Amino acid sequence: MTITFLQSSRMRVKECGAGYAILEMDLDEQLLNIYGLVHGGALFSLADTAAGAASFTTGRDSVTLNSSINYIRPASGGKLKACASEIHAGKTTGVYEVFIYDDQEHLLSRATFTMFFLDEERKKAHPKYENQETSIR
Repeated sequence: MTITFLQSSRMRVKECGAGYAILEMDLDEQLLNIYGLVHGGALFSLADTAAGAASFTTGRDSVTLNSSINYIRPASGGKLKACASEIHAGKTTGVYEVFIYDDQEHLLSRATFTMFFLDEERKKAHPKYENQETSIR
């Protein structure tokens, strides 16, 4: 059995609906940088996963095509909450905005993601894709 990144990252979907997703992630020392603050990569991973979850509500699978994140305030522990919402969902791409908050509701980061929607032909072209379920559904 393979443990995927999502299964080992302490992230979980709290709520998901048409065009939005809310995820949480518990923090521990493994997610801190050398200054004792949450590593930017952990924040980015949470934002990326939240954008992906929101994009899956279109009923299509997707991968990240482009992204940008602004780190606004540092965090050092507790629980993080990511709120992703759809800005646009077109034929081949979707744009999603993600805000990440700490457990006192302070805004930590804001990110924008462009997701590329996979059609059936693109999914079939990847041999590992067959018989796999998306873990957040």
